Amino acid sequence: MTRADSRRERILLDAIQFETDGRAFFLGAAEKTSDFFGKIIFTSLADEELDHIERIHAINRSLRDHGTWPPDEGRDERGDRNVFEEARDRLDQTIRDRTDDLEAVKLGMDLEKRGIEFYSELARKATDPRERAFYQRLATEEKRHLEILENTWRTLTAYSSSILG
Repeated sequence: MTRADSRRERILLDAIQFETDGRAFFLGAAEKTSDFFGKIIFTSLADEELDHIERIHAINRSLRDHGTWPPDEGRDERGDRNVFEEARDRLDQTIRDRTDDLEAVKLGMDLEKRGIEFYSELARKATDPRERAFYQRLATEEKRHLEILENTWRTLTAYSSSILG
C-alpha cells in the first residue's frame, strides 16, 4: 500500500466515523424530541447518514480489493475531534427531557454546515476525479440536509410565534 493509498483509506475511515457520529446525533435528537415533526426529520436525517456510511464502506472495499474507485461513485489530517463527536457529548446538555426543539434544529444546522465544509475541503484536495465527485456529492447532500433543517427552523419558529401570539 502506497502512502497515498494509506492516506486515502484513513480519510475514508474518518468520513465513516463522521457519518456514524452524525447518525448517533440525529437518532438521539429524534428520541429526545417531543415534537412529532422533529422526530420525522431527525430520523430521516439519521437514515441518510446510514446511506452515506454504506457508500463510503463500498468505496473503501473497492479501493482495498481492486485499487480503484467504483465506477458509480466518486479526515482531514488535522486529527481534530469531528463535529458529531462534539455534538454527541453536548446532546444531553442541549436537548433535555422537555426538548427545546429549536435548539436541537439549530445545533443540527451547525453540524450540517460543518459537514459541507468537511466534504468540500476533501473534494478540493482530491486528485482522483471519482474521489472528487464523490465528496462533492456528499457536500451537496449535506447542503440538502441543511435546507431541510432550515425549513424545519422556519416552520417551528412560525408555529411558536402563532402560539405565543
